[in-house]
Amino acid sequence: MNYANEDIEDDCMDYDYDSSYDPFDSLDCEDPRFLTDKPSHFVKRHILPGLHPLIEEMRAANAAAKKGEALRCPVCGKTFIKKSYQQKFCTNDCKVRYHNKRQVWY
Repeated sequence: MNYANEDIEDDCMDYDYDSSYDPFDSLDCEDPRFLTDKPSHFVKRHILPGLHPLIEEMRAANAAAKKGEALRCPVCGKTFIKKSYQQKFCTNDCKVRYHNKRQVWY
């Protein structure tokens, strides 16, 4: 039993802690710690009142349109049929993309 403990201690001595080791040095890209979309706590989020006037005009026209009408998506330009009274975009992805473009971080 005493020999087993000495073997484990010898094995652990082979792997000393290296304070200069950085696991991100071997990556081909930039440091992933800085590749985040989340800004620092010093930056504030602001919501713009709207994007380009043509996009806002198309969005307002889609909001006023009746259910079942053929409309054009203000984000991607694809034609779609309005399925509910509140639908303004062709897909949920386009809706999220529109709202994300309105967010400004500074």
